[in-house]
Amino acid sequence: MDLAQKFKQLRTQRGISVYKLSKDTDISQNYIRKIEKGESQPSVLVLEKLLARLGTTLAEFFSENENVLYPTAYERELVETSRLLEEEKALAVLHFAKLMSK
Repeated sequence: MDLAQKFKQLRTQRGISVYKLSKDTDISQNYIRKIEKGESQPSVLVLEKLLARLGTTLAEFFSENENVLYPTAYERELVETSRLLEEEKALAVLHFAKLMSK
């Protein structure tokens, strides 16, 4: 799968519209659409910014083996979901998890 297809698939799996992604990252809708159509190759910095909003990293995005980064599907979902939270909420989730583990 090429970058354009993989990026669009990730965005749609996350349920984030091009408009919302554009608003949250200050990257134009037209540019995001060009990336998804394979008409433009984003810089590393732009791609990193877009992927961060989608709850993933460059390493995870380009990894061909998902098992290297996450031992279980549950852990993957937990990490990706927490990345989408505001920092205060993510810290609250972490604090709660620590309390639950005692």
